[in-house]
Amino acid sequence: MGSDVFAVLSMLVLYTAFIVIIGWWSTKFAKKSLEDYAMASREFKALVLFGSVFGANISAVTLIGIPGGAYHRGWIMWPYFVTAWAWLTPLLFYVLGSRAWVIAQKYGYMTISEMIGGRWKSKPLAYITGIILLVYTVPYLMTGLQGGAVTLEVLTGGLIPYWLGALIVTVVVVYYLLVGGMRGAAWVNTFQTAVFLIGGLSIFLIVAHVLGGPAESTRAVAEKYPELLNRSKMPWQVFFSYGIIVSFAVALFPQVFMRLLTGRNPRSLKQMALIYPLGGFLIFFAMAYVGMWGKPIFPNLKGVESDGILPMLLANFTSPWVTGILGAAVFAALMSTMDSQLMAATTIIVKDFLVRKKESLSEEKTVLMARLMVLLLAVVSYILALGKFAGIIKIIEFAFAGFALLWVPMFGALFWQRCTRQAALISMIVSQAVLIALTVGWLPKSLCFGMLPGVPAMALGFVLLVAVSYLTPAPAAETKEYFRVIRESYEGGREVQAAGSPPAGSPAAN
Repeated sequence: MGSDVFAVLSMLVLYTAFIVIIGWWSTKFAKKSLEDYAMASREFKALVLFGSVFGANISAVTLIGIPGGAYHRGWIMWPYFVTAWAWLTPLLFYVLGSRAWVIAQKYGYMTISEMIGGRWKSKPLAYITGIILLVYTVPYLMTGLQGGAVTLEVLTGGLIPYWLGALIVTVVVVYYLLVGGMRGAAWVNTFQTAVFLIGGLSIFLIVAHVLGGPAESTRAVAEKYPELLNRSKMPWQVFFSYGIIVSFAVALFPQVFMRLLTGRNPRSLKQMALIYPLGGFLIFFAMAYVGMWGKPIFPNLKGVESDGILPMLLANFTSPWVTGILGAAVFAALMSTMDSQLMAATTIIVKDFLVRKKESLSEEKTVLMARLMVLLLAVVSYILALGKFAGIIKIIEFAFAGFALLWVPMFGALFWQRCTRQAALISMIVSQAVLIALTVGWLPKSLCFGMLPGVPAMALGFVLLVAVSYLTPAPAAETKEYFRVIRESYEGGREVQAAGSPPAGSPAAN
């Protein structure tokens, strides 16, 4: 092993050791209940809530996928992601989260499928929603392993091959999830958020410096690849549709939605939403430009090879010690999303499928079941990551659209009292089927009108939601309970219940 590789590995080992210690320390505050393991007893204040939600969202997409996409498409990757994401997504966090938080406190809900199924007292609706969430979460989870494996392979000059890099990332994340649960993950994510925000901006400044400054770096792109500085690589239809898909999808990522429910009160949620956009603007800007600047330096990368552009720039133009430190920032982003996705998928399976069928299980056995499920999902994701099925951006385009479509039934569940169970079910199934059919080519691409498949699928879903609701009998009185709870909370100007006390009807209250 050369001295350069030793320096890089030393920094990565130091970073890994630190997050393992945080995960271990969090066990001192743990309680033996699923409510605590999966939701940290809903006790987070604004700072940890911000770190938890931001860390759950900033992932391999940001530090690997965006530079890789900008390598081929140019600066447009920045507004491509943030035009709507940086202002509409935080707004949706609060609009959705404040209502969902009230309902979750009342009934002890943890997942999207519980929220939608509980609205109409429908187990089939909850099961179908849970299956949809898992279908999109597992491929998205796989991208974290892909990004971590690529980063380790490049930064170590191939000493750590792809398969071993993916295994290392899996083992570390699984450890602090098994011992610390949501609390451990959120504390680690808060640290990781600081690391990759500072590290991401440092990467931007250092790469710009070694390439002669931002102006010189951009001039080199303009001379050889002028198309990367205009919008020719991305039609307006794609630009517009991606803004819609991203902004709507993020709030319904199961890992983000769960964390919106872990705040101590709605005030913490509002404070988090106010500071959220700044981090997004900065990190997306930095990563898009770094990826574009890499094009003249490494001009012949094809397809998914461009996902390695950021670690390639670090390995070739910074000192080994700096490369190791900045590589840790990349790892922070990858792991912060992967851990939250594992926790979300585990909670969906345990809460919506297993515990629902075995309500006599003790809290200790339920937590044990959750830990075993974390391990099983991690193994499945690792095996899938070894396949290298597609580039990170291609995978998340499909997953983002699937999550965004869940706004159709969620709108009916929390914002429209007249919406019926049949409308929610039909609109959800048809919109998801249309998305898949358009993506794989079973329906002609011309039906997208130049946009991403998720946009026409979402439009059709909302049309069906309204049409079927008025064609079917109004929902029964007992299914309108959500709106009474929300109305009483808003009209009374009070918080339903402070975190720290288990919500009525939750397992911890019984």
